[in-house]
Amino acid sequence: MLFRDEAQGHWYSFESDEKSVEDTVTRDEVIELASDWAASFYEDDSLEFADIETRIAPIRFWLVTFKKTGTDEVFYAVVLPDGTIVEPQDEKRI
Repeated sequence: MLFRDEAQGHWYSFESDEKSVEDTVTRDEVIELASDWAASFYEDDSLEFADIETRIAPIRFWLVTFKKTGTDEVFYAVVLPDGTIVEPQDEKRI
């Protein structure tokens, strides 16, 4: 597992089987890819880019954070160094 987000009533688990991925996209390209994906996945065009960080374990990836306009709600995107978006698994909490 690369990252887990506990959203209200859900767990979003971002997982990848990749062992190593070659860097082929820039930081700015990652932000653009993640922004487009997040607006579509979370069905919300009001999400604003808030932060980006590189994580190195278990593999290298970008964690991109978005905030919903006018709220404190936070949303995430995980992008591999080649620009691949990691689709989260949505597991409803009991």
